[in-house]
Amino acid sequence: MEILAALASLMVFGMFVLTVLIILIDMSSIMAMLILLFVPILAVLIMPKSVMAFLSYQHLLLADGLVPINNFHILLLIWSTLIGIILYTEFLTWYLARKAVHGHHSMSLLGEVLNLIQSMIDSVTSKVKR
Repeated sequence: MEILAALASLMVFGMFVLTVLIILIDMSSIMAMLILLFVPILAVLIMPKSVMAFLSYQHLLLADGLVPINNFHILLLIWSTLIGIILYTEFLTWYLARKAVHGHHSMSLLGEVLNLIQSMIDSVTSKVKR
């Protein structure tokens, strides 16, 4: 019975991850982020008892039974990983688009960050002087 529950959890989380990644690649990162956040929330609102039973299913105990690993912990791990991937792709897209607009100069990332900070400081100081 435990093997079937683990396989069912793996299938549900696998489909969830694949859906988010396909939407991230084919559509947009904002849509992927919305799916990532709203599907579990809507599932809890639509069928709370079933979803809570699924999320509270305990797979194993670590540290001599002190630390349970539930489906909820796996969901949090998946959320944090996918949010990191989505944010990384957004930052990389922004950085590459910025590079293409400003030309191909050989400034390091640190130099670019320092220029960005300097332009932000200049913008704030010009607004304060007004």
